[in-house]
Amino acid sequence: MKTQATYDVGVYCRLSRDDNNGSTESMSISNQRQLLLNYIQERGWNLQDIYTDDGYSGTTFERPDFKRMIGDIEAGKINLVITKDLSRLGRNYVMTGQYTDFVFPQYGVRYIAINDSYDSAKEDNDIAPFKNILNEMYAKDISKKIKSSRTLSAKQGKFMGSQPPFGYIKSPDNKYLLVPDEDVAEIVKRIFKLYAMGDSGRHIASVLNDEGIPSPAVYHYNKSGKIHPNPKVSKTWGSATIMQLLKNQVYLGNMVQGKRKVTSFKTKQRILTNSDDWIVVEGTHEPLVDVQTWNTVHKRILENQKHKRHKVCHTGEVSLFSGIAKCADCGSAMIFNTKRQDGRIYHIYKCSRYANHGKSVCSIHTVPFSLLEETVLHDIQNNAKLAVADRDTLLQRLMNYGNREQERERLRLEKNLCEVKNRTKEIDGLSQRLFEERHAGNVPDSIFKKLMYDYEQEQDLLKEKAIILKESLADSQDLCYNVSQWADTISQYTMIDTLTRNIVVELIDSIQVSERYEANGEKQQDILINYKFVGSLNHSE
Repeated sequence: MKTQATYDVGVYCRLSRDDNNGSTESMSISNQRQLLLNYIQERGWNLQDIYTDDGYSGTTFERPDFKRMIGDIEAGKINLVITKDLSRLGRNYVMTGQYTDFVFPQYGVRYIAINDSYDSAKEDNDIAPFKNILNEMYAKDISKKIKSSRTLSAKQGKFMGSQPPFGYIKSPDNKYLLVPDEDVAEIVKRIFKLYAMGDSGRHIASVLNDEGIPSPAVYHYNKSGKIHPNPKVSKTWGSATIMQLLKNQVYLGNMVQGKRKVTSFKTKQRILTNSDDWIVVEGTHEPLVDVQTWNTVHKRILENQKHKRHKVCHTGEVSLFSGIAKCADCGSAMIFNTKRQDGRIYHIYKCSRYANHGKSVCSIHTVPFSLLEETVLHDIQNNAKLAVADRDTLLQRLMNYGNREQERERLRLEKNLCEVKNRTKEIDGLSQRLFEERHAGNVPDSIFKKLMYDYEQEQDLLKEKAIILKESLADSQDLCYNVSQWADTISQYTMIDTLTRNIVVELIDSIQVSERYEANGEKQQDILINYKFVGSLNHSE
């Protein structure tokens, strides 16, 4: 890279909670910043901006200020990035190498890691890949030690979470001990009492919402003075929240931990664990619920679970439109439900989001099962007859509409396929360089084998992704075949008088159900059927 007299510099500082908790003076954010600013001032370069990610692991690149810096690079505001050392940029050697070897050069950005004597404008950077490997190995070792320490503490009954369960706070004298939160502990007790007396989770949630009592998430963020990171998350009580609270043994005085685990120290992604793997220690803190109330509540929960029908209809089978009928306003699934009125039984579908959270988030969108079944059946019959009687006209209409959708899908797939191909070429280059370094005696066999294994694993994943993308691209390009095939399929159903689950799944992608509204003095409701491959047949030309 050709050097120039001056640069527009982006200073990047990072400190992870794992980096000695900032106890090492040279690692602190303030010291990183001052070191880098002095370096820039001595050379007379222009400071464009300072980017700081405090408390973020180097194993992930999903860091807010790092992403902001990349945005400024793409916008041409920065042509030089400086960090204290390579580990501040990242501890994932594959991703770190991708930025130093490909992303930065692509945008003509020079990169300097001061303490590692790394400068992309110079030719003597061969040692950088090995430092990146060591940085990752350090992060992996730290992760294992922290995990082992936390597991031991959990088995001792210490609370290891960052946020206590609703109804508790950490003791001021012992952060590993839970004590009742006087502001909301009575709400928890009340929830258990109401359910034990026969109230449903949905009714309890409605009562709390009507009284303006903050939900656990809202209460937590209000108390901490922070803004909820996900503005789309419901801020109200829902039946799911109530039931989750009722099942938590913490309110019986037991500490239950290990419900989730991290899949990889690189991604920090967490998954649910089997209940057999949970760490349960009894009698670790003051309970909010007595044993008798707990037993009454859980007897009710077990009884309800025996009679509960998940996604089933009155016949006990999977309901006809399960996973297909959607609320037209919020997009949530419509759930099958049975209600009794005036001595009669009615089968309906209603918005699941309303069922969980009530009218504060959506309306009920009730549609009788019989009406939905009749509407879909007639629509299939009519389109089947049209496919038989005037196939050419139907195909032409569908092709005109589908071509627009096809072009958008084709561009998306081609972009993703291009990204996969570029990354594959990058790994080929990295592998070749690794072979050359090993041949020159610069790479130990152990490191060579580890690197090659990781490269091969990623190559295999990329090959699988490329195959899927190519198949999807071929499918999207074969619109004529898809439309023609759909017409052949639906034409078989001109004479049907009963819908089956197989017919619905074979033909239909989704059904959107609107709320009832009044038009010309009459109650109406829109039911929009989106067929597979061809979408809605009610769209305008």
